[in-house]
Amino acid sequence: GKITQAVIKGKVWEFHTELYRTSNLSDTTLRITLDHNLHTRIAQITSQTIPSLKTMDASPLALALAGTTVIATSIVAYKLLLSGPSAPSSSAPTGGEEKVADGRPVLRVYFGSQTGTAEGLGRVLEREGNDKGFNVQVVDLEDWDEDESEEFLKQAAEAKANVFLMATYGEGEPTDNAATFIKLLKSAPEDFNFPHAVFGLGNTQYEFYNAMGKLVRKKLKEAGGEELVEYGEGDDDKNLEEDFEAWKDEKFWPALEPLAGGGGGDSEKRPENAHLVTFDKVTPSKTPNPSTKFYFDAIEAKVTTNKELLANTSGGANSTKHIEVALPKSVKYNTADNAGVIPHNPSSLVSAVASHLSVDPSATFTLKGPNSDYKALFPTPCTVGSALAKYVDLLTPPKRSDLKLLAKYASPGLSRDFLNRLASKDGKSEYEDKIKAPYVGIAALLTEKCPDVKLTFEDLINVAPRLQPRYYTISSSSTVHPKSLHMTVAITKGVNPSTSAQYTGVCSGHMSSSSKLDIFVKESSFKLPSNDTPIIMVGPGTGVAPMRALLQERVSRKAKGRNVLFFGCRRKDEDWLYRDEMEGWAGKGQVELFTAFSREQKEKVYVQNIIEREAAMVKELIVEGGAWVYVCGATSMGADVVKKVKEVVGEEKVKRMQEE
Repeated sequence: GKITQAVIKGKVWEFHTELYRTSNLSDTTLRITLDHNLHTRIAQITSQTIPSLKTMDASPLALALAGTTVIATSIVAYKLLLSGPSAPSSSAPTGGEEKVADGRPVLRVYFGSQTGTAEGLGRVLEREGNDKGFNVQVVDLEDWDEDESEEFLKQAAEAKANVFLMATYGEGEPTDNAATFIKLLKSAPEDFNFPHAVFGLGNTQYEFYNAMGKLVRKKLKEAGGEELVEYGEGDDDKNLEEDFEAWKDEKFWPALEPLAGGGGGDSEKRPENAHLVTFDKVTPSKTPNPSTKFYFDAIEAKVTTNKELLANTSGGANSTKHIEVALPKSVKYNTADNAGVIPHNPSSLVSAVASHLSVDPSATFTLKGPNSDYKALFPTPCTVGSALAKYVDLLTPPKRSDLKLLAKYASPGLSRDFLNRLASKDGKSEYEDKIKAPYVGIAALLTEKCPDVKLTFEDLINVAPRLQPRYYTISSSSTVHPKSLHMTVAITKGVNPSTSAQYTGVCSGHMSSSSKLDIFVKESSFKLPSNDTPIIMVGPGTGVAPMRALLQERVSRKAKGRNVLFFGCRRKDEDWLYRDEMEGWAGKGQVELFTAFSREQKEKVYVQNIIEREAAMVKELIVEGGAWVYVCGATSMGADVVKKVKEVVGEEKVKRMQEE
């Protein structure tokens, strides 16, 4: 009827004008090639507008549109209901959402991710799985909650295979987005009976290496489901990507390919963009993507203090800054919580990338998605320049799987061959020499090495890695400084041995010179015991940051328990951080201070050596006094300290302390 046509016309006209804004054609001559992506977009518009259209047959004219060119405004005459095997797959539904079957076997990929790494690996499986004939559905474990668990279990049982990519966070804990899923898995493991595979992401520097991957594998096996692929692990201390690539290519796909439907897609075809850019004024999604929720949590805070902590840098030590920011009333923190800081790319780099993409840095855009349940990557509306500065990682070398994806955007020729070669098994050494060692990020890759890789701004938002926050343990007491937050920041600087070029850390460099910072607060595992309980703190270098906060808090409480601090640095007259404060507390009997200056004698002395020397006192405080022990700093140092404490009080005692 006329009303139906009018509604459809209005919806399709919105889409037409969006295409016009991103084209170089005039309004009267705009023509569109209806590829699969466009078919899907129009089908979504019509089906969302009039749900009953799902039951209607596509007209002969609509069927004739495939692969042809038509005047955009004539689109409104057709009932475009394109489903079936020719339609591209979309991301997985959350519990209960309708998913049109396409005849291909379903492979569901679940990720538990804190920084986006596991999600990125999931997208690799999605691209490759679709090419191999699977209907791949990538699922954020944030969506697997108690209300939807029954539906998720049903979908997992119906899938041909389910793969879990599980990162471990903190002290063997689940990532934030997987916490509820792990709780459900532990409470009723017998319900999780379905064919599966598990890959864990961890770091051997930490004591509870890959705890979540091992836990998920154990519980799924106990439930009785078939383990389709041998359990795999990646070690971020060495080369997590290589570990994943080896598991994927040598174990995962060889085991799963016999289950595929065959007739995979075009391996050279560009993926559909899940995050759509519009320069019109539209209502943005208020629902954040769980893996980038920190962007939405961050607030802009004014820097009130920025001072150098090192007495002397001539001995080779890099600058270390004490930075204070003013907090608005809405932001609270607890003593020794973590401050997350969003880095900013250098303005010169942002300008270069915007110029390469032929987009105005001052233009304002909004992110939206193809579905109503879209979860935004970062807050919009914002300018192109802000997005390139704060949300897109332009400097970190892309992974080899990212290079394979970028090759799809290059015309046949040298750049495509170069990227595909680096992404191949035989290209590992060349990738190390030409990308990783010289630290070539996506910005340099696009503007210098492979300028014929043709990305739009929207493409870049979809394919580039996210700029990750850096975390600093807050070095102030929330009781003593409720309206400000202090951070102790080592400024990363050096010379790249591969290129001889000087570099500065993207976050620490930004923090060292900026008058404002985008920050958010993240809870820490550091908590204080009762005032009568003694505490032992081990914090060499910038690891002293939380110890400063704990000491401020204990002094303000007038705690009666002994405060013992082991601090270490290179030389007392060079890089002894907060020396005046420490000596002041020690002079008043508020802390028992033990120091290790590694470069002031022939043989290097570290905090773990001082702990060994003071073994009798440490044992007395822990065994008889019930002391709490805090360690902060490099992971290798932390492992050595834990080892020394185990030697002093026994491994079983340390295990009980950790459990408590």
